Amino acid sequence: MFEKTLFMFSLCTTALLIPLTSSAHEDTDTQKSVEFTATATIATDYMFRGISQTLNDPAVHAAFDVSHTSGLSAGVWSSNVDSQDRGPFDDQSDQEIDIYIGYGTSLNEYWMVDATAIRYIFPGTASDTDLDWNELLIGVHFREYVSLLIGYSNKVFNLDDPGIYYGLSGNLPLSHNTRLTASLGYYDLDDALNDSYMDWSAGAEADMGMFTARLAYIEADNHADTLFGLDKADGRILFSLMAAFGE
Repeated sequence: MFEKTLFMFSLCTTALLIPLTSSAHEDTDTQKSVEFTATATIATDYMFRGISQTLNDPAVHAAFDVSHTSGLSAGVWSSNVDSQDRGPFDDQSDQEIDIYIGYGTSLNEYWMVDATAIRYIFPGTASDTDLDWNELLIGVHFREYVSLLIGYSNKVFNLDDPGIYYGLSGNLPLSHNTRLTASLGYYDLDDALNDSYMDWSAGAEADMGMFTARLAYIEADNHADTLFGLDKADGRILFSLMAAFGE
């Protein structure tokens, strides 16, 4: 499932999903070939790669995804956003909708790779503003513990130049339902914005039935302060609570 988190990388939560329904026939092992999942998340902020997308205000996310045992998956994710205070330069963006399609496969019992194409959509922006852009994500995962991700866009933030994001994330289980999490990222925006920056996070997650709670500290370096402003890029503590709906 596509979940915009510190590793996809917002951080709002790392999703542990529950199948909602299935429309496909079951094989001899009664395994469903198609799974539908839905989640709803409330968070104290919407952080994308170390940068606040809501000007430090709370956020609500919703996601709906479908996956097939072949490795194919698709879905949609949405959140409220606010990139600028009201004024003559406000782009009027209040919502983000991400649509994606992806494919993943296991190389062996330890390693998995996946590729995801994402369209970031910002409806309702000012008539002279177009913020929509595309990105290709390539992920390599060692079991459920460590993940490496590269995100490439030929027109990052709908500018005319490319951007590349490199991310490393991991988690350390403490019990069957709690774990420590950490991430480190580098966003190469030299072509698009004449600068680049790093972001990092450390936190903990706990599963409580259909809910997953997450508490994390997220920060970006001084280059991010220069690019996006201290109010968006300064370090902060984020709390989120995600509900996964299923049978």
